[in-house]
Amino acid sequence: MTLQLHDHNTVQPVEADWSVLSDPQVKSVAEAVARGFARDYGLTLEYEDAYQEAVIIAAERAPYVRQLLAEAGPGLLHRWFSQRLRDRWLTEAKRRSGLVSYEAAQAAERTGL
Repeated sequence: MTLQLHDHNTVQPVEADWSVLSDPQVKSVAEAVARGFARDYGLTLEYEDAYQEAVIIAAERAPYVRQLLAEAGPGLLHRWFSQRLRDRWLTEAKRRSGLVSYEAAQAAERTGL
């Protein structure tokens, strides 16, 4: 048996298929990934936000999620969700970490830095 899975990031709009979330394994894996991200990146990402991102990812790529689950099981689905969530969320978190807060800017202005 040869496993051929392809995940292509496309720029074109995607029609979300929310029915994929009716599969208990998909929901369970999305919850587990969200808990892990909330634990590891709790200062920048809460569980609810991580879970919302995970279900959006699942709905946007429902056929692939179903194929991945059927052919490779929940372990690979967990890894795939983690990679997609990391791609989406950590890129934004890195961008925000380079910004200066209003309070820090005000303090620097007062001290002349």
